[in-house]
Amino acid sequence: MKKITILFTAAICISTAIKAQTTASLQLAKGQKYLVDNKMETTSSTEMQGQTMETKANIASTYNIVVNDKTGDNYSLTNTISRIVMNMSMMGNEINFDSDKKEDMSGQMGEGLKDVVNHPQNVVIDHTGKIINQPATDSSVSQIAKQLNFAASGYGAQMAFLALPKNLKPGTTWTEKTDDNGITRTTNYTIKEVNGNIATVTFTGTVATDTKMEQQGMEITTKTSGKFSGEEKVDSKSGVIQSSNTIADASGTVSAMGQDFPTSSKVNSTTTVKSL
Repeated sequence: MKKITILFTAAICISTAIKAQTTASLQLAKGQKYLVDNKMETTSSTEMQGQTMETKANIASTYNIVVNDKTGDNYSLTNTISRIVMNMSMMGNEINFDSDKKEDMSGQMGEGLKDVVNHPQNVVIDHTGKIINQPATDSSVSQIAKQLNFAASGYGAQMAFLALPKNLKPGTTWTEKTDDNGITRTTNYTIKEVNGNIATVTFTGTVATDTKMEQQGMEITTKTSGKFSGEEKVDSKSGVIQSSNTIADASGTVSAMGQDFPTSSKVNSTTTVKSL
């Protein structure tokens, strides 16, 4: 389990660091509901004890978002992870999990995710989509839930919304820089084309992580740097993302048990958002 933790942590760190926010305004309607589907394919390689450990993981997460109210410039949301499907391969071992299956939720993986799946989270974002407030990660939440780090995306909020500058036209560019919880990133956006209300936005950027977590009394430090790129289709009036594709890669070290383990990861993420 410790090896799984070290490898899994390296891949997840870059997958949760591929989003930045703009300074324009979202236009969300009270009572509106959204279904967010995210699929993430990760491949990571870590050198341990003279061996190269390779891990492949496919993770699909479904979020239900409800816009409860708008107070001033802030939106109050209720975000719920309704389903998680994971397929992971490491050292010839296969790990499969589907939260819709009772037998899976009764197993070890399900035990670790029972406090996450179908537990509504109250999230507040401002008019730009920046997370203003959300529940703190409970100390009782399992390590696998902490590694998946659903809070990093605001339980789906940052996958669903991207405020765009006004007076859009092809060639419009802007840059965002963020530094949060040991993850520093710079994102460069460009409007590729505008077709009616839908804007196609391309982006590239760099990300550096310096994070720590504890697993069964063992501190794990991850230090990586990498880059990412992708494309999104966004409703220019509301700021609701219709679809998004991102490719990211990073390399660095994972430190645990007094040792440094060289690591590299690649992530391919796709997201679709539907109004309900």
